[in-house]
Amino acid sequence: MKRAVFVTLSLFVIGTFLIGLVGCGPDIKAENEKLKAENANLKSDNDKLKLEIQKLKEEIQKAAEKDAALSAMNAENEALKKQVEDLKTQLAKKKR
Repeated sequence: MKRAVFVTLSLFVIGTFLIGLVGCGPDIKAENEKLKAENANLKSDNDKLKLEIQKLKEEIQKAAEKDAALSAMNAENEALKKQVEDLKTQLAKKKR
């Protein structure tokens, strides 16, 4: 009984080893190299996209700063318009 189990396990191990040797043919090696090259290209693309994301974030920050400056200028413009209207009103009162 023990000998039968030993023989079965030995055949299984030898079979697995042979399948492993046969499975590593040139087609699989070529495909592996192709996948390695594709992986390198994808990593390169990923790095480029990360740089582009960083640039876009910087552009968004600059746009937000310009928007804040524009809002401040608009508020100042409205205040100046109000001052002009007030001065016109005062001038009109003085002419009467």
